[in-house]
Amino acid sequence: MLPTRSSKSFANQFRRLGRRFNLAFGKLIPIFIFLLLLFLFNKLFKINSVDCSLDGEKCSPEIIQKFDKYLGSNVLILNQKQIFESVNTFYSTEKVIIGFKMFNTLKVTLRSSSSPISVMVSLVKELPTISMDTDLGSSISADWPRPSLEIETFGKTASFSGFGLWENGMMTPMATEGSQIKYIFSEKPDIETIKSLYRLVKLVNKYLNLQSILIVGQRVFLRQSDRPDIIVSVPFEEGQVIEAIKSISFLVTLKKDTKVIDLRFKNPIIR
Repeated sequence: MLPTRSSKSFANQFRRLGRRFNLAFGKLIPIFIFLLLLFLFNKLFKINSVDCSLDGEKCSPEIIQKFDKYLGSNVLILNQKQIFESVNTFYSTEKVIIGFKMFNTLKVTLRSSSSPISVMVSLVKELPTISMDTDLGSSISADWPRPSLEIETFGKTASFSGFGLWENGMMTPMATEGSQIKYIFSEKPDIETIKSLYRLVKLVNKYLNLQSILIVGQRVFLRQSDRPDIIVSVPFEEGQVIEAIKSISFLVTLKKDTKVIDLRFKNPIIR
């Protein structure tokens, strides 16, 4: 039996519909592939964590926190120049290397423009009491021991960790077996205090042969083997301290059995 007119018309419509579907599907495939690649591109190179190192040591939480704003970004579209400028607003760096490692980790390598000062740090509830502070009325130095000896005795009972003091005021954990500098404080020092300590340590090491540097709060005790302890507070007046240090040989002759030369004031106090 021959096909009727209506059945031919239906077959033609079905074929036309099939051609339209194939044409539309053919156009959708590239779009689908593009969207899939875009999804994979974003998924594979999306930053979920930051691995940061500073001069070979793991960055401190304060530094790592500065990169939190890049979490969720695509590493391939990061502006490395902008990152370098951003880093240098809070940290003095000579070089910033940006990389990417599996899985979804931004790798940041920082090279500092200046070397840190290695110190042993101890956070305590209360700063140690020094005899010279409780005996302010006495002018006889024999009434109390040298402050540096008392501080070192206190330090034997304290727990210390290695840190680096940086020129820009940062203080970062640092692996160290020991240091002649011990820093005892009851609350975290601010950036200006660290900057001042950095400058002071560089300064006194230039002019003096020190056995140890003991920092208690805002006071710095400089210990020498054959001379009295020198006390400087931070922040300090650089010119005034330099002038006093250059006169140490003369100052120690002004009083017999001198144990302390206090440079916290306009004129040195000898006790």
